[in-house]
Amino acid sequence: MATQITRIIDRAHEGRVRELESEYFAWVNAQLQGEFQIRLDVERMIAGDMEHLNIYFPPDGGLFLAEADGGLAGMIFLTRLRGDAGQIRRMYVRDEYRRRGVARALFGAAIREARAIGYARLLLESPVSWRGAHALYREMGFGKVVMYPESEVPEPLRGYWVFMEKTL
Repeated sequence: MATQITRIIDRAHEGRVRELESEYFAWVNAQLQGEFQIRLDVERMIAGDMEHLNIYFPPDGGLFLAEADGGLAGMIFLTRLRGDAGQIRRMYVRDEYRRRGVARALFGAAIREARAIGYARLLLESPVSWRGAHALYREMGFGKVVMYPESEVPEPLRGYWVFMEKTL
């Protein structure tokens, strides 16, 4: 299976991004409901991302879509967190493409872009229960750190989250 990564630099692919975001947030919502009895306002979150999609475009961001076997397989977002630090957000690979190298290809593209932008480090966050994701993040060079101030994780959940960083 060959994975093709496309860097999105404008709104021409907004429909494809929205499609993947809808799946991503539905999946996250189910996870958070089951684990923490939290229900996200998925439509509001997607609308907010679509309204501010430009933060993931050059010069400070990166938005990458993956295709494999002729199908839309996944996405990853990169944005400036502060100064010389970027943040990985919205990492998602559709079920049928998991364990086939798609996530690694997406991470590789985001890391290369972060270096090209000039970021010295990348940060990300996810619930502690996402052990498979954490294994991938460690494989990509991320290690645990304390919560960073810009995190949007609500106060009551912070103890149930993992914060990670990679020096570039």
